[in-house]
Amino acid sequence: MSLLNRIKLYFSGIIEEVNLDWKKVALEINQQLIELQMKYQDAIQRIADLEKIVAIYKEKENTK
Repeated sequence: MSLLNRIKLYFSGIIEEVNLDWKKVALEINQQLIELQMKYQDAIQRIADLEKIVAIYKEKENTK
């Protein structure tokens, strides 16, 4: 697409400005990855905690 077409489409509201600076894009993607990894770790920890609780309840049931 030519520069003139991009300018016309941008000002007509059809397309939005795209960030072409690869360093900024890489930093944004890296930040998103870090956030997803933290959510994943929280989910894994919650599952482990719930499995421990279930094991405690099963042990209580077996001792009755």
